[in-house]
Amino acid sequence: MIDRKVLTLWIVSMSLGLLAVPAVAGDTVIDVPRFEGGVQVSSGTIPNCCSSHSMSSINAIQLSMKGCTTMGGYCMGSRHYAYVSFDLSWIPEGVTIESIRLVGSRNMPRTAGGSVCVGFMPYGEMGSSMFNACNMGSTTFNWTNAQNFSINLNPDHFNDPSRDRFAVVRLTQSGENGSYVRNGKTNAPRLSVTLAVPPCVGDLNDNGVVNSADLGFLIAGWGSGDRDADLNGDGVVDSEDLGLMLSNWGSCPGP
Repeated sequence: MIDRKVLTLWIVSMSLGLLAVPAVAGDTVIDVPRFEGGVQVSSGTIPNCCSSHSMSSINAIQLSMKGCTTMGGYCMGSRHYAYVSFDLSWIPEGVTIESIRLVGSRNMPRTAGGSVCVGFMPYGEMGSSMFNACNMGSTTFNWTNAQNFSINLNPDHFNDPSRDRFAVVRLTQSGENGSYVRNGKTNAPRLSVTLAVPPCVGDLNDNGVVNSADLGFLIAGWGSGDRDADLNGDGVVDSEDLGLMLSNWGSCPGP
């Protein structure tokens, strides 16, 4: 038999109109915009043709990438690395990042070897201190001749609670004929971040809210071993499951 108090709660919830259905809960994707961008260049002169020298082209509309070589004691151009920083305070606190991608586009795209590395700093302004910012290691890949790119980054680095507020991403491309990462207001690189939404205990119909509709399912299974309504997994739907449902009443948690 259904307890009279449970039935009363059901009737009251129905009378209060608690059957409104919000958006379905699930993974949430947010975009983190570029904070600043710049280009690390080498001196281009012997004996330091390919050594780090200075940061230039700060917040220019495109950021160059190219390799550096020497021949016969002469510099064959200078090396250019593209740097982009992101303010991670855009990401809500306490959520878990399931995946994260660096998304952008290039001018004069070329097929070549490349690499990406990530680091974290307490500030995002471009400067020579960025040269040693890539403390999470470097990953190599191959650039294609496509304009748009999407590069997977390691979410574990971003989920580390001890990381600093700003992420710094460095992109490289081999070869003397380089490409340019677009960095304008409308086409600058961004981080596409997929956030995991925590489970919603008591949301039996998976509509993103715990309300009287879920209470109806629980009452229908009262006293049984219904695995969906048995929220604490003790083998029977009873007052303990009702308590769990009421403690999570309302909209499901999310970012």
